[in-house]
Amino acid sequence: MRRNRYYRKWLSGDRGILVLIALLVLAFPVGLWLMWREAKWKIWLKALITTAWTGIIVLGIVVFTTTSFDYDQGSIIVTELVNDKRMLAPLPPEDLPDTSQLLKSASETSSLISLPTPTPVATRVYCNDNGKYYHLAGCRYVYAHTPKVTLNQAKNAGKTACPICKPPKEETYGQE
Repeated sequence: MRRNRYYRKWLSGDRGILVLIALLVLAFPVGLWLMWREAKWKIWLKALITTAWTGIIVLGIVVFTTTSFDYDQGSIIVTELVNDKRMLAPLPPEDLPDTSQLLKSASETSSLISLPTPTPVATRVYCNDNGKYYHLAGCRYVYAHTPKVTLNQAKNAGKTACPICKPPKEETYGQE
């Protein structure tokens, strides 16, 4: 009789049936759970209600995902939503000349091959805050906490090249 000990009295009687029906309509998952757990209805009735709700949900998903409608927004009228994974753009003006043939003939006869230009990389050096030199990575004056900066930043801070590790004195790849 463990089930009777946990039986909710507010679900008993005519008022309880109305509360359960209201929960089935307004709070579907809670109402369905309470119906299966607490209602003393026949199993076939519970299965029929569950099947009906499942059908309503599936029908709602199918209807709302494939709905066609007319929506007027300025000069564009949407008659159907279709996701065909293409990007669409506005149509070109009618007086624009057709250049598609020119592009095809130019691509067939063109032999110009252009390689991308690499982005310049600034030279990186190490300089201690209170030192007067900037260093390369392998220098004995570079410590774990030594900041890594660009060569131009080090020169702008008044640092000069270390006489021991001999880092570059001029930026070779461009300014940063």
